[in-house]
Amino acid sequence: MKQGAKSGNDLNNVRKPAVFWLCFSCGFLLLSGPETRAQTRRNREIDTAYVKTFPGKLTGRTFLSQKYTSFVLSTPARSSTSLRFRPNSSLDLGVGATFKAFTLNLGYGLSFLNNPEKGKTRDIDLQTHVYLRKWVLDGFAQFYTGYYLTPRGNGLADPTRYYHRPDIGAYVVGGSIRRMFNFRRFSFRAALVQNEWQKKSAGTWLAGFQLHYGIIRGDSALVPGSLQTDFPIEAVRRMRFLKLGPGAGYAYTFVYREHFFATGSLTANLSATFSKEIFQPGQLTYGNVRPDLLFRAVAGYNSDKWCLTLSWINGSLSVQSPFYRYVIHTGNYRFTVARRFQTSRRLQKLVPETIKI
Repeated sequence: MKQGAKSGNDLNNVRKPAVFWLCFSCGFLLLSGPETRAQTRRNREIDTAYVKTFPGKLTGRTFLSQKYTSFVLSTPARSSTSLRFRPNSSLDLGVGATFKAFTLNLGYGLSFLNNPEKGKTRDIDLQTHVYLRKWVLDGFAQFYTGYYLTPRGNGLADPTRYYHRPDIGAYVVGGSIRRMFNFRRFSFRAALVQNEWQKKSAGTWLAGFQLHYGIIRGDSALVPGSLQTDFPIEAVRRMRFLKLGPGAGYAYTFVYREHFFATGSLTANLSATFSKEIFQPGQLTYGNVRPDLLFRAVAGYNSDKWCLTLSWINGSLSVQSPFYRYVIHTGNYRFTVARRFQTSRRLQKLVPETIKI
């Protein structure tokens, strides 16, 4: 019995160090596991040799921008001059900030800089461009009333004046979603949100879907009376459309000496297009497949603290019937000066991390 007891004690003496090291190892894995997994996820999401992020920093910016919704009216049936209707939209001066998942921009229109010779435009222009790690989302809600024809003299006997149409309105609502495939090495945020830094040249393929609804209308025919002989006898005064379909494209950033860059992106959509034109009298409902384009162009300078960019985003929606062809352009010009600031730990805890989808 004593021998058996001694054997039992010997067995306990052997197991105690093993149990100790097993518990220590499990505790170490539990404590270090989340951080290790988080670091692994970050490494999978971003190639830090190409893209530098700034966790815990707030990006502040000031900018000048000009948004627009214009359209071109022509006819596929004959070689008439295209009518280019543009709004007299104001230049906006604004400030904004980005911190982790949140971005807020506020702008004030400098309408006193508008050229009074181009008439007056009333507009509500809501554009959002969300750049997630793997996805790009674009949303539009634009309501413009008051247009003029360019160049000077088009539609008028006086070549020194602009043809005004305060009654014409263009309204577009819609959006798109696109997947970025090389998200580990390519960053739209570096160029367009200024909260990252693209340090090496890289590109990515894009694929997604878009949906848009819009109306162009006037109190009378959209074509000026002096030019009506160049267009069909069906004097359209209202057109509405619905467009939806898939698309694909490519984006690329060229980087020179780490700090200077140029980013370009082009996406083409092949959209099912349904339109309804109202004449006086009569109407025409028509359906076909039309191509649409969306491009982004950005150039600038980036570093650890400062970022300067000049950008242009433009989307083109094409609608065509047997009588008329419409191309609606929506977009934004912007010049931005941004700086990154270190934030307190309290603020970092209050705001969630950037969305990793």
